[in-house]
Amino acid sequence: MATDPIRVLVWDENSSQVPKSVYPENIRGAVAAGLRAFGGDLFNVQTACLDDPDQGVPLAMMEKIDVLVWWGHDRHAEVKDALAAAIAERVHKKGLGLVALHSAHYAKPFKKTLGCTGHLKGGWREDGQPEMIRVCAPWHPVARGIKDFTLAHEEMYGAPFDVPPPQCVVFQSYFPAGGEYFPSGLAWSVGTGIDPSFESGPGGGVSQGRGVGRVFYFRPGHETLPTFLNTDVARIIANAVRWCAWRSEDEAGSSPR
Repeated sequence: MATDPIRVLVWDENSSQVPKSVYPENIRGAVAAGLRAFGGDLFNVQTACLDDPDQGVPLAMMEKIDVLVWWGHDRHAEVKDALAAAIAERVHKKGLGLVALHSAHYAKPFKKTLGCTGHLKGGWREDGQPEMIRVCAPWHPVARGIKDFTLAHEEMYGAPFDVPPPQCVVFQSYFPAGGEYFPSGLAWSVGTGIDPSFESGPGGGVSQGRGVGRVFYFRPGHETLPTFLNTDVARIIANAVRWCAWRSEDEAGSSPR
């Protein structure tokens, strides 16, 4: 039912490179706290990590959540291929929402779901310099309540970004220290409901269709920096969870699931 809480699992790889002085409960704890702060009773939030049984996402759990939020960094290879395939299938066929954060561009579930490499072809740089984030699609539900903002310290990613064309570029980042740009908030529609053979169509608004699954990628979130404690970042993630669950304020009853 649309009035039930959105069931969210926030997962991270339990990286040893995340400083406890910044994130006492690791990344997953900070992201979960942000969801509870901005969602209240709208979200039923649980956390898990790579070192948990079944790598934190047993099949029984996967069947009982609406959105999976995933942060990874240096342990991508440890995630089992079978788990990544199961998550991708759940997104494509059952409408599980997937929110991928920062270096989850290399996470196996993200790459499997989108069929991409996730390469940063414009490079990356750990310099802790500012990241200026522009709202490119202020009408998109993930941008609700967000104005352009700056993170004082972040890691740089540079475009091109090797992912499929998104449905929408919601946010764009600029790194003034080196002049790089990166599409830092991307939304995709995937899975059942999309005609893979569709080209331009006959006009009249006829399209390839909408997939049951939604994926949102948000770029900021270097492991040593307090990005996930930023209120704009927390709001964006909360908005992304709502959008991936087909529960944004202006979407009541519109889910194809």
